[in-house]
Amino acid sequence: MKHWPLALLGLTDIVEGINAIAHAAYRHGLRKVHRAAVPVISVGNIAFGGTGKTPLVAALARSLLAAGARPAILTRGYHRRDKAPVMVLGARDASWEHVGDEPAFLARALPEVPIVVDPDRVRGAATAVREAGATHLILDDGFQHWRLARDLEVVVVEASDPFGARKPRREHPNALARADAIVLSRAANLTEARAAMAVLGAYAPNALFLATALAARAVFRAGERQPPEALKGVSVVAMAGIAAPEGFVNTLGDIGARVVEMRFFPDHHRYTRMEVELVIGEAEAGGALVATTGKDAVKLPPDLLARVAWVDVDAVPVMGSFEELLAPVLEQSSPTPPTS
Repeated sequence: MKHWPLALLGLTDIVEGINAIAHAAYRHGLRKVHRAAVPVISVGNIAFGGTGKTPLVAALARSLLAAGARPAILTRGYHRRDKAPVMVLGARDASWEHVGDEPAFLARALPEVPIVVDPDRVRGAATAVREAGATHLILDDGFQHWRLARDLEVVVVEASDPFGARKPRREHPNALARADAIVLSRAANLTEARAAMAVLGAYAPNALFLATALAARAVFRAGERQPPEALKGVSVVAMAGIAAPEGFVNTLGDIGARVVEMRFFPDHHRYTRMEVELVIGEAEAGGALVATTGKDAVKLPPDLLARVAWVDVDAVPVMGSFEELLAPVLEQSSPTPPTS
């Protein structure tokens, strides 16, 4: 589990207050809200750090594709070196330095879904509709981005930490009243999910509740896609630079890998070649294989990536369904025309 510095935890009240004021400005018309030409599905959270948004964004995009829609993903592109807006389709033009690690991973995982990387989400929405013919937009990390109106507000909350007590918060749990749906991520079982739903129900009495678990979709080694069982019984060193690496370790255990060591780095970490070579060298000397996440894999040099395994994961419903979640936006036949 990641332990946040006490000084950072102390900022929670300040950040919650700033966001409450910012939201009030939009709610009372002091700042303009812009509506896209097609339905917008916002996926966000009330806490800092990883709650499982990226796997959920990918899963919702796949569900929209299966329903015959043409989704596009709007993302800011954190920690990228280039600042110009860009739209990518597939992994070929999606270097992580250019678009950010999460968009680069999403482009690789969803080659048929346009990813619009633009800090101006209103402009990004217009780009996705105009240039990609998107019928639905998924606004990644959008709960505190009120400038773009949304038709479906989805909030991701860790089932084991429903109030975000283990990390700094962006907003007070009272903000969950705005949610149309709450997804309880990384649910260990239905009992845990129902317990979280029971305590959050008072804050979001009208929200639809779903629960998801992370499940491995595939393992990639030397560019070859293999079933998750390919790591069963294999000794691995877990290497991750994500906000909640313990979830990755659990996934490795679920597919039968033997985690002999863990090497964790800060979220969005920019790996140096020396760092990766050191981890690989120590693992191989002990007869183990380095296993990493998809978000980390996009940042590794090709020759080093060929010496590790990366695990592609998916958010899988264990309570409720994505079809039920997306029904309101899929039923919209004539979206409200844009106001700007």
